[in-house]
Amino acid sequence: MNNLIDSLVPDNIKTLKAYKPGKPIEALIKEHGINKAIKVASNENPLGSSPLALEAAARELKKLHIYPDGDSHDLKEVLSAHVGVSTDELIFGAGSDELIDLIVRTFCKPGQDQILTHKYAFISYKLSAQAHNVEFIETAVDEGYQVDLDALLEAITPKTRVIFLANPNNPTGQHIRRPDLERFLSRLPREVILVMDEAYYEYAIDSEGKEYPNSLTYRHETSHPLLITLRTFSKIYGLAGLRVGYAMADCAIVDYINRVRRPFNINRVAQAAAAASLQDSAHVEQSRVIAHQGTRTMVELMTSLGLKAYPSLTNFTLVDLGKPVDSIYRQLLNFGIVVRPLGPWGLPNHLRISVGTSEEIDSVIATLSKVLES
Repeated sequence: MNNLIDSLVPDNIKTLKAYKPGKPIEALIKEHGINKAIKVASNENPLGSSPLALEAAARELKKLHIYPDGDSHDLKEVLSAHVGVSTDELIFGAGSDELIDLIVRTFCKPGQDQILTHKYAFISYKLSAQAHNVEFIETAVDEGYQVDLDALLEAITPKTRVIFLANPNNPTGQHIRRPDLERFLSRLPREVILVMDEAYYEYAIDSEGKEYPNSLTYRHETSHPLLITLRTFSKIYGLAGLRVGYAMADCAIVDYINRVRRPFNINRVAQAAAAASLQDSAHVEQSRVIAHQGTRTMVELMTSLGLKAYPSLTNFTLVDLGKPVDSIYRQLLNFGIVVRPLGPWGLPNHLRISVGTSEEIDSVIATLSKVLES
């Protein structure tokens, strides 16, 4: 039977490695027989969701027998006013992951086109490319994991259909500054689709004044209509469990993606909670402050342990342990701490550690120090 099934599966799917999310706290507690665990593996907001979002979600629970609005009309209206784009320039996905997949499905011809990004980029780009049998090219980064935009431009060929750039990048935390992005856009061929993945935009936008760019401002300024901006409610808005991402692009691009998007992909609870969270600016600001303080603290404490920790404008820190981390990762699990080993990204000596509460940060650092000493 296995041979028969294998014969039916295309080679690109046979060799595809399924994405493995961070271990859930509930599973860790059950497996290790412990009472408490700390998860700092998935870049979740330690502050949780906005109270306004929770109230809106609760109101929708009485309507679960009714299909959601397939066009997310109310959420689209609120978000349109919030970000300053028209409603026909917006489309929603079950997290940015679904939108990444939809973009590849919509615009890339299997076996003909290429997708371009850089090493250590968000892993969903590679997974979607392989799943849809589209050639995937990675270009160089420097020793600090900063993308080489010149190398990216030089790698463009007539087959290049989509370029993915996360800013800031997950998992390295590095970001592209405004002058560098503007220079890149000035040289980018008009026929190439550029996807700016800004999942951590709200964390980064006030961090460097005018140095961190808002990609929305460039679609018209540079006369580059093939620019798609991705953002999400999973990070600073604390709605990772509801899966709401969105893309902003020319209405023609949105129209084509909508033809591929499955109906009712955003449930009614998620739509209501996302719309309400946009009204809570205090929650966003508090979340930003916690993240910035947390990353600074982690970098300082990691450095004091003799480790290489990378500052970021996000809510996580990349840490180089100088040796393979699998054993250390497993030992941390024994102490009830979940971090993210980055072997699947090609960084076997690195961990990605999300910002938790101040107490959680102290506990993670103290436990990591103990494990490293042993």
